[in-house]
Amino acid sequence: MHFHGIDQRGTPWSDGVPGLTQIPIRPGASYSCKWIAAQSGAYFYHAHSRGQLMDGLYGAILVAQSPGSKAPFHLISTDEAEQRAMVSAESNMQPLLVSDWSQYKFDDFYQIEAAANFDLACTDSIIIYGMGSQYCLDQDLLDKMTNPVILQILKDLGEGHLTAKGCVPPISALQGDFDVDLSKLPFDSVRGCSASPTGAKNYTFNVDPASGWAALTFMNVGGLYPLQMSIDNHDLHVFAVDGQYIHPIVTDRVYVGNGNRISVLVKLDQEPARYTLRAANDLLNQILGGFAEMTYAGATGPPSHLKPKMNYAGQPLTQNIRSFKPEESHLYPAQKPASNPDRTFKLLLRKPGRPYGAYEWSLSGHDVYNMTAEEVDPPLLFRQPPDFPDSELVIQTKLGEWVDIILETEGPFAQSHPVHKHGNKVFFLGSGLGRFPWSSVDEAVRHLPPGSFNLKNPAYQDTFTTPDIVGESPAVGTVIRYKAEVPGAWLVHCHVQTHLAGGMGIVIMDGVDAFPEVPIEYREWNGFLPPRV
Repeated sequence: MHFHGIDQRGTPWSDGVPGLTQIPIRPGASYSCKWIAAQSGAYFYHAHSRGQLMDGLYGAILVAQSPGSKAPFHLISTDEAEQRAMVSAESNMQPLLVSDWSQYKFDDFYQIEAAANFDLACTDSIIIYGMGSQYCLDQDLLDKMTNPVILQILKDLGEGHLTAKGCVPPISALQGDFDVDLSKLPFDSVRGCSASPTGAKNYTFNVDPASGWAALTFMNVGGLYPLQMSIDNHDLHVFAVDGQYIHPIVTDRVYVGNGNRISVLVKLDQEPARYTLRAANDLLNQILGGFAEMTYAGATGPPSHLKPKMNYAGQPLTQNIRSFKPEESHLYPAQKPASNPDRTFKLLLRKPGRPYGAYEWSLSGHDVYNMTAEEVDPPLLFRQPPDFPDSELVIQTKLGEWVDIILETEGPFAQSHPVHKHGNKVFFLGSGLGRFPWSSVDEAVRHLPPGSFNLKNPAYQDTFTTPDIVGESPAVGTVIRYKAEVPGAWLVHCHVQTHLAGGMGIVIMDGVDAFPEVPIEYREWNGFLPPRV
């Protein structure tokens, strides 16, 4: 069980990664996780074995602010009564767990991928707190919502439309140079759509306009898709990203990548009514939306003047719509990374190609860190530096070093990847289309236009999203910087569960010169001390 975003300072054996920080928890066994709640904000826990997150094993964690914490609410309103109302709203935060949902359990989903040698990216619904419906749109409406670039590609390949499920049809040519067996794909895995029965319910949450403000945290706990989120008729005042306060930004919709937590304040100044919360897949591979309702106390019907911000596909319904991405945020109070790193690593995000399958991925460029790593015994954390494996999947840092990681996503037509670093947060310095041929950020600065990297007030996240490539660009580059201040064995991986299961991860052994000694109760007894005799 992984506690997503918790830095596990001094307790790396409670990070929950089998084969890396602990032995697997066998059926019928127990494991004691212990850590210090030193970080306030919104986090979540989830299974970290064999894609079980996609089977629904997740939940919210809210850590209250410590007394005297300075919130940025005065930057939203200078009225002291309003600020007090915001503080009260934050203390009554409502987490909204949002996820894509498949009719298939993860093991079955992955077996379909392996049997067909096919990178399957098509699902059935978006659910909020486990509630939602499957919608089947008519073909004309799907065509209107399909990105023109995608529609033209489909026509060129002999497929004129998305499937009834709203997905890009299964086409061997789009998988790359692999031997694909499309006959092994069940009809309802990509093409067939079965609408939920009339009367199926969506999640409803209540707000009290007398309180003035409501605080919500959108948590994308899904296994496949980044999401766009909006609430009809209401602005969203973003005040925290991944548990950290930021300089507030007012927006119409927010992008919530897999693993991200975006905290917003909503001013309850509209007519008492039931307002629709909308969620939509942000990728181009499938048109998919989901809904919930935010209900003012005592309201029974919709507003008299409906003002949705986006449609079922996440496309804007208003001119000049304001959009927010967490990589655009700035910490409050401000922090900045070191001006220069002590160490730089380069990663290549891609499918490694044969002999691996179409559904297998690499974060290092060649090797894969797949589900077989869960059975490594002893786990890497249980070893000391002389015994660490010599592998491109395992890199090492020293305590106190500033580390740059350059991630190059191989194109053309590459999707975004939500990358999560266990152990601590990172500064997001920048990203851009094209190859990153330079050996360091310092070298790149001498060749790129001013402002290509943000070293003054960059976003600070535990999960960041690399850009996608819609076109012929050969690559897109992303740069992060962090301080190796939490010794331990930390996984860095794509949070798309099929990509992680397919190998898209590496291990960073941070602080190898001060590497922790695992207590006997975690080496031998799953965190439990034996009874005294």
